[in-house]
Order: sequence, then C-alpha cells, then structure tokens
Amino acid sequence: MVLTAQPRLRALPAAAARRLVDLRREIETVRLRQHVERLAEPRGRRHAPAAMDRAEAYVARELESADWLVRRRPFTVAGTGIAGANLLAHRPGRVSGRAPDLLVGAHLDTVPGSPGADDNASGVAGLLELARILPAESAGRVRLVVFDEEETGLHGARALATELAAGDRPTAVVVFECVGYTAAAAGSQRLPPAAALAYPGQVRRLRRRGWRGDWTLIAYRNDALRPARLLGSGLAQLGGPDAVVLARDPLDIPFVGPLLRRYLPAAEHFARSDHQPFWDLGIPAIQVTDTADFRNPHYHRPGDIPGTLDYERLADITAATAVALGELVAG
Repeated sequence: MVLTAQPRLRALPAAAARRLVDLRREIETVRLRQHVERLAEPRGRRHAPAAMDRAEAYVARELESADWLVRRRPFTVAGTGIAGANLLAHRPGRVSGRAPDLLVGAHLDTVPGSPGADDNASGVAGLLELARILPAESAGRVRLVVFDEEETGLHGARALATELAAGDRPTAVVVFECVGYTAAAAGSQRLPPAAALAYPGQVRRLRRRGWRGDWTLIAYRNDALRPARLLGSGLAQLGGPDAVVLARDPLDIPFVGPLLRRYLPAAEHFARSDHQPFWDLGIPAIQVTDTADFRNPHYHRPGDIPGTLDYERLADITAATAVALGELVAG
C-alpha cells in the first residue's frame, strides 16, 4: 500500500546531527541499567501496591534531581472506583505564551508476576535519562509523564489525554513502550498476521535481513509524520538505516481504514499502548517500541529482567528523541 509505505528518512540538519552525537556521548548505559534495576519488580496499584509506591517515589526523586517539577495527577478508573495517579513533570520557568507543549511518556505499572524490565522500566529509564540530557531551550517546551494503569486498560493515558484535549493540547506526543529488547539472531522477529498486506515494503526489508529483531519500530498517524521522521532519522544516523522501521497506523488511511479494521487483524496491534487515547482524541502521537511479544520471549513473564536488555539501543532512542524534540521546538 502506497499510504503505508515507509516515508523517506532525510538526513538531519548538520547542527542537529552534531547535537545528536554530543547527546549520545552524554548518556551512560550504566545509568540506564541502574534505573531499570531499581524498578524491576512486579508493580501495580492492584497486585503490588507497595512496589508501585516505591517505583513512583524513585521516579519522582530522579526527575526532581534533574530539576523538573513533578506533580501527581490522581484519577479514578471508570466503573471500578480504583484510584491511580500519573506523574506529570515540567521544568521550572518553562516558556509561556508559546505553542502548546510537547509530551513524552511511558507507563510504570507491570502485569502480575513480571518484573517488567522491558515492559516498561525500559521506557521509564529512557524518560529519566531524557530529563537529564534535554537542553534547556527544549526542556522549557516539553512535559514528561509517567502513566499509571496501562496494563489494565490504558486508564492513566486516557485520563490525561482527556484532560489535555479540553485545554492545553500538546502539539505532539511520544510514547516509549517496551524499548529495550533487541535480538540479532535470524528468525527472532515475528509480525502480526497479514502484516505483509498492509506493509509490503517494510516486510520485504525484514525478510531480506532474515527476520532479525534488532530494529526499533515507530508507529504513527499522518498528523505526526514529522516527529516520526525526525526520530527515525536520528536512529538511522546512530544505528544505520536498518535500525528503524516506520509504520503508519492502517486505520489512519482515508476511506480504507474502516475496512481494514474489519478485515486486517494486524490493525488491532496499533492500539495496545498509551498513544492510543491521544489518537482517539485527535492529538498527534507516535509510539516507539521494540514490538514487545512479537520479539521478546520474556514479555509479561518472570524472565523480563534487566540483564536481557540492550542498553546501547535504549541510549540511541533517548538521544534521538532529545534531538527530535529540539527540532520540533525550533519549528
């Protein structure tokens, strides 16, 4: 399909390319792993509330130590009375009177029984490192969010998306979801059924490379094409052209989307994380992911531990995101 073909990735402007190299040098993979190790235990309001409290306190301390102001945004899960809370952070003295902010987020909770290193301590670790390295001229326009209750139905993201849609709508949202697992072995990558029907070009690339799970997926809708391209270009600069695959949500295709919803099972997999509530409300958003259970054999299992992750790739994603945010802020 022409409308789901991977968009051409242009080289970053020279200044942005230099910033990318500089920021990548600032990131210590040891620190990323330390974040993941501190968070890696089953955590959730319902099945492990004490661990969730520990994780939330750790994240808030780390953000505050990087000079971000953290606010806890409680919400109630509809129909259950269960209380959750997102953490929303911004830099003091952020720019006002300008276009609405950019938002970067990752969820903190896990399923029962899984330490959740990849799902999603990896995303939260990237967020914490982003808070540390983001240049001041970008940080003033960026908000960071740690979502709650993702695993039980995207409740934290839905609560925040609804709140922001009614007021200070972000111009773009980036969601980190399972971003730390890679696998270089041939045959380590799978795809949803019938994916080749929607993404023939991307699937040909993966087939030529022996179905290796060593790339990062950026899922987007057309209103978020620019941030998707910028982040993709940064990852390609750091890891080579095969380090990233871009895929447009098939349901975003004019006229054809409703038919795909009915006949293409792969389409449902684009709605599995915290970007979806923003899509539902017309807010541009992208998801950055390692494809979770289509690659990682430890997904939602006790084996999802820190030692299984690729911290070099996580560092690349963090640096590329910082540069993409800078370009978006600059216009």
